[in-house]
Amino acid sequence: MAICPKCGTEVATPVKTWPIPSRRPLLEGEKPKLAGIFECPNCKARFRAAVEAEEIVEEAPSIASAVERVKGTEGGTTQTLASLRQKIKTLETERTNLMMEIEKLKKAAESKANALESEVRMLRDEVKSLRDMFRYTEEEK
Repeated sequence: MAICPKCGTEVATPVKTWPIPSRRPLLEGEKPKLAGIFECPNCKARFRAAVEAEEIVEEAPSIASAVERVKGTEGGTTQTLASLRQKIKTLETERTNLMMEIEKLKKAAESKANALESEVRMLRDEVKSLRDMFRYTEEEK
């Protein structure tokens, strides 16, 4: 049993174990010391801790367990694929909507620019007519 350093939860089984190398040969009946990586079920923190040899329960690999693992993986992959397709569809729709909004904004900007150009042209004409009316020349300044 190992205790999570973050939240203090007891974690029973390690995710991975390995023997700790010893400088001296093991005595008869002495078991090798083991270390392991544990994952806390509450906070998902991973940490290392010493493991007692009796704590490890080796599960013999069987075809049935391998098939169950593959089925679980396949189900997760199918679910992931479906969610990715849904996200792609949503993003494509959002892209289309944004492109339409950009086009509307471009048209609005063009119409404002055209209106300003015509207003400037009209003001220039008015300035010219006022100059003509008062017979204003640049030299009179």
